Order: sequence, then C-alpha cells, then structure tokens
Amino acid sequence: MFKLVCGAGNEDTESVKRLVFVYALAGCKLFDLSARKEILDAAKDGSKLAGRSDVQYCVSIGIKGDKHISKAKIHNGKCIHCGNCFRNCPNDAIYSSIIIDEKKCIGCSICAQKCPTNAITMEEKDVNYREILPYMVQNGVEFLELHIMGHDKEDLAKKWQVINECRPKFASICIDRENFGNKEVLERIREMIKDREPYTTIVQADGVPMSGGSDDYKTTLQAVAMAEVIQNANLPVYIMLSGGTNSKTAELAKMCRINYWGIAIGSWARKIVKPYIAKDDFWENKEAQAKAIKITKELVESCK
Repeated sequence: MFKLVCGAGNEDTESVKRLVFVYALAGCKLFDLSARKEILDAAKDGSKLAGRSDVQYCVSIGIKGDKHISKAKIHNGKCIHCGNCFRNCPNDAIYSSIIIDEKKCIGCSICAQKCPTNAITMEEKDVNYREILPYMVQNGVEFLELHIMGHDKEDLAKKWQVINECRPKFASICIDRENFGNKEVLERIREMIKDREPYTTIVQADGVPMSGGSDDYKTTLQAVAMAEVIQNANLPVYIMLSGGTNSKTAELAKMCRINYWGIAIGSWARKIVKPYIAKDDFWENKEAQAKAIKITKELVESCK
C-alpha cells in the first residue's frame, strides 16, 4: 500500500487537489489529509478529476507538543531579513516580505532551524477534533490517525478516545523516537491498542518526521529501523513506514526483512512533482500533467 501524505498541516486546498489528482492517476489509493472539511472536499475533487472512485482517505491530528500541529511564526523585532527562511521553506509558505501563509505551512520547522537570530518560533494550531473526526468518518474517511510525538498523555488519551468512538475502519498511531526511546514507544503503543481488536490498528513508524528531502538509503534508514522496533515487539498491528521515506524505502525494508503493510511518503513525494503542479496553468498544461504523472508512477511502483 502506497500512502501519499499531503501533510497533516497542509491547508492549501489547491495544492491538495493537484497532489491527489496526479497521484491518483499514478495508482495511489490512500491519501493522508489535514483534518479540515475543505481539505477533504479538495481531495475528493482531485480524485474525481482523475476518474478514480476507489481511493481512500486518512485524516491526521496530533497531540500537544507534536510538530504536525504547529505553524511557524516570525517575530519581526528579531528578524534581520536575511531570507534564509523563505529560501529554505519546502512548501513555499514564506514570502520575501517575511509573511507566512499558514495554509501552506506544514510545521516542519526548517525555517526556524535556518534562522540565525532565532526570530522564528513554532506555535501549535489545533482543530476541534470532537467535531471534525465524526464528520470525517460520516463523509467516507476510513482511516483516522493520531500523531503522538509529544509528552501530554492527557491530551493523547482524550483524542485517542474520540478516534475509537468514531469507529473508523482503521485507527493509526504515528510515532517516532525523537522525544523518547524504544521502551516508551512500545509502552505507548501497547497501552493504546489493549482494548482494540487485533489488526484494526496501523502503527506508522515515523523514522525522522518530514525528513524525506533526498532519495537515498541514508535518508530512509531510520524509517526502516523504526519499523524493525515495532516488528520485533510482535504486536497485533499493521506496520507502515514513514519519516524519511523515498523510492529506496521498500528495497531497504525488504533487505532488512521488514513485513510492512504500506509506505507513507510525504516530503519526497511532494518535492518531485512540485515543479509541475505549481504551474499557474497546471489544469490546462497537459505536458506538465503528463510529466508529473510519469514520475509519480515510478515512485508508486517502487513502493510495492
């Protein structure tokens, strides 16, 4: 299973529509979306234009402290207008006038890392999950995913309870080891799945979140290593690789004998089509569409 990650924080409807369109035509059947009504509508529009009625959608939310629900904020008093932020933003969410488009910001924090004066902070922007998650399931979403890379266990418990109450086809846990080690990772997963039916849960082993900017083995190494941690625990879950995934992920996972259910690709998948789907005349430009679909098919095929 190949899952395209449009971005848990990506609120740019046109971008999502175009991404879903080209990847649906390339054979992708599962799309990861921000938990917003307009984003689900945009994704459905993209799949409809692609002539695909068999696609499925995953909606992602995060607990407090997780970067997937954060947005960048520039503090003008500290900003020296060096341009590092907008030159390095992978999602073109920052303009030369030092304005951040929150709808395009996915919370990757690259801009903050590149800022020489610490003028950029990452601030959380949550959703009304009690309202939006039931709406999503009622409107055809079969996967609900919770990013749990934070220390607020109370927020985790509340959001996980709502996901379980919604009774999606699959509940997904996205976790990495940035904030805690293997022992706590497994303890969290075991606690979360203890009352769930076997193999109704997906664990998305997020090697290094939002790090798939290159197409090499080193970039995807931690995704495979994280999956191995989950596999070795013999839990009744499906494993999905993520976090630094690219066209090398499936090959490396097979070499390491990882029994994965799917591969979720975000940063790399969006990067390779960006020159084409960003064109102003994309919907009329059949050449750009054809080139985008060609390279997306190659990526989807590499993940089998």
